[in-house]
This record gives sequence, C-alpha cells and structure tokens, in this order.
Amino acid sequence: MKTKLNLAEELLLLALNDEKGTVLMAGSMGLPYGLAGALLVELIEAGLVRVEGKELIATARGSALDGLLDEVLGTIRSSKRTRSLNHWVGKIGRSGAKIKGKLLARLVEKSILQREEHRWLWVFPTNRYPQIDPGPEYRIRERVRSAIRGMIPPDERTAALISLVHACDLTGTIFEKGERREARKRAKEITKSQPIGSAVARAVEAIKAAAIAAAT
Repeated sequence: MKTKLNLAEELLLLALNDEKGTVLMAGSMGLPYGLAGALLVELIEAGLVRVEGKELIATARGSALDGLLDEVLGTIRSSKRTRSLNHWVGKIGRSGAKIKGKLLARLVEKSILQREEHRWLWVFPTNRYPQIDPGPEYRIRERVRSAIRGMIPPDERTAALISLVHACDLTGTIFEKGERREARKRAKEITKSQPIGSAVARAVEAIKAAAIAAAT
C-alpha cells in the first residue's frame, strides 16, 4: 500500500541526501520557503485560503484536519490585517527549522526515514534522517521526471510540486547532467502554466533571493 504524503513531505524527501539524511546543498537556501509554499498550496487546494491579486485571504471557518496545516492556518487567521502571499511565505519560511523538524518526524512515523543521533565536531548533538524505505521517494521522482519529460501530462498536484522543486533549485538533483538544461526549461514552462503553483513559486523565489542577498 502506498503511503500518502502531502506536498511538503514530498518536497522534503526530494531535498534530502538519502544516505546521509541531511539537506542537499543545492536546495538549502530555498527549502525553508519551499516548505512554507507547499503548506500554503495544501491550504489553497483545501479551500481554506485563496489568493486575490497579491494577497492571501483565509476563510473565517474550517479546518484542514491536520495539525501542522491548521497551525499555519491559525497564524494567517490571527493576523490583524490581510497580508501578501510573499509575506506569508517569508514569515512561515523563517520557522523553517521547526516545520522541517515536524515533517521529518512524520516521515519517521511513516517508516520512510529513520532518526540517527550524531555529534557535530564530536561535541554538539545533531540528528540525521537517512532513508530506510526508498519506495515513496522513487515514485515521487518518477512522477516528476515523467511529467517534465512529457511522458504524462502533470495533474495539478504534480505541477505544483514541480513548481516548488524549480523554485528551490532542486530540478538538477532529479535529472542526470545531460538532461538538466532541458529539464529546467520544461519545469519553468510547467510552473508558468499552473496558476497556484506559479504564484507560490514566484513568492518562494522572491523571498529566497532576498534571503541570499541579506546573507551576502
């Protein structure tokens, strides 16, 4: 039986080194905002928030029936005024370590990853999450590869995932060296064709660029 994963869990699996259980360097800057974007896409698809122009508006009532999604929804609803999609991608993304931790715990509970304790510089405790069940990630990769290579037309969720993968600079980690240029071009085309994914991806890219500029 296939394990059901949300978009944030799928994106995180693609961003991890399978053996080391750490985030790949290629996606390290964009991942916190990509995960935020993935959670927002889930809320949009559930009809609990909507994008109007540049603003993100939450419904007054309703639940995602998911602890993490409802936590994000509660944060949006508690705002004293309507904020932009970029604002929420940035704000939620700045809690990226906390969100990533909760998602990793879920993937451990689903027996896809395992938690290992390590010592950084032999002193500071840290956790790694190597993969123990490659099946779910393999299916995600094949779904993304097939859609980007034009073998199957992507459904809305796959297109949204491709948009997030593209925004987080992870497309190149899914394809071989000779395929990457065309894959990035196709991923960009798919992103533009998908209204929700495109809006969220633009927000992720904008906040990521601002974070990189601030860091340098």
